[in-house]
Amino acid sequence: MTTMVHGSEETRRIIEASAALFGGGALRDLDPATLAAALREAGSVEVKGTDGLPTIVDLLVTSGLSKSRSEARRTVSEGGAYLNNERVEDPDLTPEHSDLLGGSWLVLRRGKKNLAGVEVVPR
Repeated sequence: MTTMVHGSEETRRIIEASAALFGGGALRDLDPATLAAALREAGSVEVKGTDGLPTIVDLLVTSGLSKSRSEARRTVSEGGAYLNNERVEDPDLTPEHSDLLGGSWLVLRRGKKNLAGVEVVPR
């Protein structure tokens, strides 16, 4: 149906974005506009990021992937937290600006199926 409405190229981009978001492809290879659209559709939040980014624990809570900081810390310690499809092992990890995809996005995952985008915007 997507191919009929939007064309085969758009269908290909959607398939690539879906695969990349859930660990089956390279996030950095996605077109920034496609990545942004996919993350907004999946669920995303904005954070201010000119003075530095929040820790992974704070991002998990802010994004709604964890209900509390203690739950977020448990998620990290149990190996269930991912930043840009890379497992996070340090609850004090603070993403760098070089981690931003398409210049302004972080992809957070809790477990295999819980996903959120974080758009880092200037203050």
